[in-house]
Amino acid sequence: MLCLISFSILTIIRSCIVFVKLMITRYNNENIDSVFLKMHKKEAGTIMDINVLKTFVAVCEYGGFSAAGEKLGYTQSTVSSQIKQLEKEFNVVLFDRLYHRIILTEAGNTVLNYVRGILISQEKLMSELHHKEDITGELHLAMASSVCARFFEYDYLGFHERFPGIKLTITEAGTEQMFSMLKKNEADLVLTLDSHIYDSEFEICAECEERVNFVAAAEHPLTEFKELSIEDILNKEFILTEKHMSYRRILDEELASRSLEITPTLELGNTVQICNIASNSRMIAFLPEYITEGYISSGQLKTLPVRDCSVSVWTQLLVHKNKWHSPALNSLIDYYRQLI
Repeated sequence: MLCLISFSILTIIRSCIVFVKLMITRYNNENIDSVFLKMHKKEAGTIMDINVLKTFVAVCEYGGFSAAGEKLGYTQSTVSSQIKQLEKEFNVVLFDRLYHRIILTEAGNTVLNYVRGILISQEKLMSELHHKEDITGELHLAMASSVCARFFEYDYLGFHERFPGIKLTITEAGTEQMFSMLKKNEADLVLTLDSHIYDSEFEICAECEERVNFVAAAEHPLTEFKELSIEDILNKEFILTEKHMSYRRILDEELASRSLEITPTLELGNTVQICNIASNSRMIAFLPEYITEGYISSGQLKTLPVRDCSVSVWTQLLVHKNKWHSPALNSLIDYYRQLI
């Protein structure tokens, strides 16, 4: 059985490498027949080790031979040797080496796209042959604090039950810090709560638009009004999240565009505490619906009908476009894609 599995994996790798070589042939304008001739002259035992392909992807993701070697447990010379092996195999230069930096060549980008396909095919085959309990790995997820409270208080236990072999590290961070971590490959995924983000450097795995409303205690006098303007509430007491935190920042920008401003009585990072204080005081809060819905359904808070200040944010799960999707990473993406 093991021999059959190994043969199947090697067959996939060989077929994919043939296709990559044909694509690179177009780039080099080399005769396709000559490529096949070279390949048929090779002995069967010279099939490329899939670890060489993983090393190439790691160099692209981590931006250098040393960083990739440190992550994979190889020396820099080993990484360099494997890249040279790949360049010899495909008969192209994969990286331009300029001033102690490496930059993917056009051919290198072509190889990267197809090598990722090879690795995904191999991992899909392995996933089909093994149970979910066999999927292991370590993942680092960066996210906004309010999103963390929403998705990980209960939902993580379901994920852990299905994938006990995956170790997860969660870092709470602001949007700018999260994307810095993603670009440096310090985080595998980010889960944001901010204005809608689109950048060709990142892949959106899942997203959902979230409404943000002004809320106050059920007994607050303003809850008796059928309609309010933003200027009707500006002089009231407010409890808000920190000034530069996603939806607070968007609100401030919207008000600034009208030469308006809210000066809160209290700024607080914990949204649960904000809801508790608002429901027991005359302070107005500004929070996404998913945070306040439990308080509203229980009658502790009410939404204020402010007609002229519409703000929405997006929950988005993103990964770097060059990130290799391991079985563990795909399992996390698929699980939380159903929840967002």
